[in-house]
Amino acid sequence: MEENKSEVYYEKKRLCEVIKEIEKQLEHSKKSMNKYRKEGLFIQKSMWEDARVVYDLDDAATLWNYQTDLQKQSNSYVHYASIVKRLERMLLSPYFGRIDFIEEGEDKAEKYYIGIATLINENDEFLVYDWRAPVSSMFYDYEIGKAEYSCPAGIIKGDIALKRQYKIVKGNLEYMFDSSIKIDDDILQEVLAKSADSKMKTIITTIQKEQNKIIRNEKNKLLIVQGPAGSGKTSIALHRAAYLLYRYRDTIKSSNIAIFSPNDIFNDYISDVLPELGEENMHRTTFMDYVTRMLGRHYKYEDMNDKMEYMLTRNNSLSYKNRISCMKYKTSMQFLKLLENYINYLGNTSFEFSDIVYRGKMIITKKEIEQLYLNEYKFIPVFNRLRKIEQRILTLLEPYEKERVKEYREMLENDSDYTDETEIKAKSILMVREETAELKSYINQMTKFDVWDAYIGLFSNRDLAEKLSDGQLPETFDKIAEMTIDDIKNNIIRYEDAAPIVLLKAELGDKPDTANIKHVIIDEVQDYSPVQFRIFRKLFENAGITMLGDLNQTINPYMNSRSYDDVLEIFRDKSPVLVRLSKSYRSTKEITEFCRAILTQKDDSDYIDRKGKKPELIRTDSRKEMYSEILKALKSKEYERYNTIAVITKTAEESKSLYEFLKDKMYVKLMMHDDSEFTAGRVILPSYLAKGLEFDVVLVCGAGKEDYFREEERKLFYTICTRALHRLSLFYTGHLSPFVEGIDEKLYIKANG
Repeated sequence: MEENKSEVYYEKKRLCEVIKEIEKQLEHSKKSMNKYRKEGLFIQKSMWEDARVVYDLDDAATLWNYQTDLQKQSNSYVHYASIVKRLERMLLSPYFGRIDFIEEGEDKAEKYYIGIATLINENDEFLVYDWRAPVSSMFYDYEIGKAEYSCPAGIIKGDIALKRQYKIVKGNLEYMFDSSIKIDDDILQEVLAKSADSKMKTIITTIQKEQNKIIRNEKNKLLIVQGPAGSGKTSIALHRAAYLLYRYRDTIKSSNIAIFSPNDIFNDYISDVLPELGEENMHRTTFMDYVTRMLGRHYKYEDMNDKMEYMLTRNNSLSYKNRISCMKYKTSMQFLKLLENYINYLGNTSFEFSDIVYRGKMIITKKEIEQLYLNEYKFIPVFNRLRKIEQRILTLLEPYEKERVKEYREMLENDSDYTDETEIKAKSILMVREETAELKSYINQMTKFDVWDAYIGLFSNRDLAEKLSDGQLPETFDKIAEMTIDDIKNNIIRYEDAAPIVLLKAELGDKPDTANIKHVIIDEVQDYSPVQFRIFRKLFENAGITMLGDLNQTINPYMNSRSYDDVLEIFRDKSPVLVRLSKSYRSTKEITEFCRAILTQKDDSDYIDRKGKKPELIRTDSRKEMYSEILKALKSKEYERYNTIAVITKTAEESKSLYEFLKDKMYVKLMMHDDSEFTAGRVILPSYLAKGLEFDVVLVCGAGKEDYFREEERKLFYTICTRALHRLSLFYTGHLSPFVEGIDEKLYIKANG
């Protein structure tokens, strides 16, 4: 007991010393930040006063010096501002863990305190080690006993003599304990039992061994992470990004990392994680945002959310069946192979070239142009090849243009109306330009590649498509072709067409410069098609890639995502590695068991044993009554302690309908696909927008047979139920959805509204 008191005293005393050091460094950093801010403002003011007008080279040099000095001050200000932010965070909780490690060959244990960032005093003593430091990995990977870590010097082996965890809030030590058990047995349980915050938070205090291996993986160029709902996939990805920024801080910045998320709401939901870790946010985008930038805004693009709404609301018409046939084919490996064969065909087949003649003189023959295209420039992408041919023709035309300018000059010199030499020269050049304008326009059009026409061309020529597919066209190809051509001619780009057009454009040489991207994170990868994966392979061929997904959470049933075989095949030259997470941490034991019973395939992954209430099923006699029961639940004192409660409907139409019913009776926020901010509190949102998010309480609006009845919707239904952390209630009219009907009644509570 006395020993424990002594340890507590020591830890409190040390914490005070660390806090004082942080305060000292914080004061210094604030002074430096303010100093550079003031100097920057002074330089800016002086620049405007002294260099308002540039008359000569001296003035230009002065302006340049001002701008250089201003940039230096700005960089220094930003540097110290980031230090201030980091120290302010550390002031609240400087560290969360400690390990005492006895290195092989040493007699005495070294104490390592682990926190959000490194803290070194003026004597170069490490008071806190960054959680990403090599030595810190032992905190996550080992218990008491034998341990090791990898660092630039090699593998360091030894023994962990002590492993201690702390809860420090606003600089005060609330408790600590020594642990020979796993992190999840105490602190993790406490963290998970809390009400959810408005946005995703860091998990550095509770990172598990299997998660840590993924975060710190430096060996594999491509990681595919498969994990059950609630296994922390997105958190792992963001912490992996933070680790890479720390590990390769001299070569990788936040601007060198890109993340592809399912929607803008999700992007906002994860936006606080990296800043909390002391890093700048990386570029966050959606696949369709990227598509729009590549293809321009001339067309009306259907995004993933538009497509989902269509699929969930129009399932009885003939056009719907034809559209589904379109989706299935264009998101298949079969179609990708057709597209790749078509790209090769375009590169090896001559375009409709013509002889280029100027004033009766042959500049270049059709055959010569074809030779350039098929032979001399054969290994250049089509877009670049055509541009090069255009430049070649224009270069061949130049001597004839100069000769023609000379003829016009001689003609004008003999004309009494033109006496000024400068005027004669300018007029001669202008006359030749006007004379060749039509010809040059024709050359430009002849060597111009239109990706839209090319894509339409694939569907306009069935014989060609049949040949390029090795006779493997689907029976519905003619209908698919008709729909595709009609849509594009009407300036409508369906979701399943956007990716093939982008791939066509990129493979033929017209792609953005992505050389600055060193690492790409692709979340919810189960909802991407082979064509989309091929795009990522093309655009980011030199970047590391981390993909994260769960095949059980495929909300789009027609993406052929029954396995990761397609991904492994497309990225085979990157030696892809598939890593499986084995444990779920999100939901209570009761919610997890209920959700797993929804699936047809058994889920053998482990889950945290956190107790809670069983999911509740509430039956009502009508839609209006169901809305009233949801209102009653939202207003109940039972839910007052929860920060986030989501009512998840199947479609946006139903979300709007419920919102109209509730808005005058209580405050509730409607979240739609054009929203860009995640909102805490009471929210209503459609099923497909809920992916990746989590809430304290989930109320499913419409869990009946009339809502979810098609087998293709089972995983969507599973996905929305797994969003719940603590409470799950399902409201329905009539009969239960067949996804719930067969579930063991011991797994839920059934009640009437």
